[in-house]
Amino acid sequence: MKKIIATILSIFFTTTIFAKNIEILGPTTLKGPPGVVINTISDLTKNNGLKFVGRQSSGCGEAVDLFDNAKEPIAIIWSDTLYKHTETTKQNCVINFETAKPIAVTFAAYDVCVRKDFTLESGKTYTIGNAKFNPTKSMTDHLNNNNKNIKFKNVSYEGSAQTIVGLINKDIDVGYIAAVNSAPAIAAGTIDCLYSTGSTKHGQKPLSEFAGKNALSEYKLGMMVFVKNMSAEQILALEKSLTNGFISAMDQQNLINSKVGINKADLDKFIFTARANVQYQ
Repeated sequence: MKKIIATILSIFFTTTIFAKNIEILGPTTLKGPPGVVINTISDLTKNNGLKFVGRQSSGCGEAVDLFDNAKEPIAIIWSDTLYKHTETTKQNCVINFETAKPIAVTFAAYDVCVRKDFTLESGKTYTIGNAKFNPTKSMTDHLNNNNKNIKFKNVSYEGSAQTIVGLINKDIDVGYIAAVNSAPAIAAGTIDCLYSTGSTKHGQKPLSEFAGKNALSEYKLGMMVFVKNMSAEQILALEKSLTNGFISAMDQQNLINSKVGINKADLDKFIFTARANVQYQ
């Protein structure tokens, strides 16, 4: 009888801890790389009693405000572009790191892509599309300093998915696209990706071979998962869930350098990179 009561109490205790949905906020969007991370976390944790649900916010300022002022368990995908967004948007896009716990990190490389069988010819000028929250002026500046005397004129899109559509529809000649988005289009045979800041799965060459070694050629969008107001039991269940599949899931989605279990050195390096990104984006 005591065992039965203990089991019932254990079930009740676990249900009480894990019953509510835990919102996971995207920095600016639930699409693209942040959406991939959010969906993966939701899938990997659902069998451990955690219910992560993505929540769209109007911008990084609202997302950070919701996260910092939450009283219930909550999570956020915080990217290393958000110090820059704080400066450019005059919002506060930087979370309170003292009250947040880092859980995992992953990075999105970026590809320079063209329509299928489209050739970049030396000495010509092309339009290049990119997501508006990626480097823009510095991106075209760096790419214009290439070894083929090619010049680019920038066209801004809402995200990488829209950039691909613009590329396929011939609204632009070239796209600067997150590898997580470019991979399905490559597989579908609609685009070719020639150069990358880190992805090699589809035969991309290093971007540095085209535009030289600079901040852009090494640029990868960093995304770190933070939580707050979660119990020790919830955090243990979360980390256990991600340890058993997060890295392989990110690799399948063309996200790189993933890690579960963030120490102080990892966090300090991530924040340092985020601060440095302000200078060249």
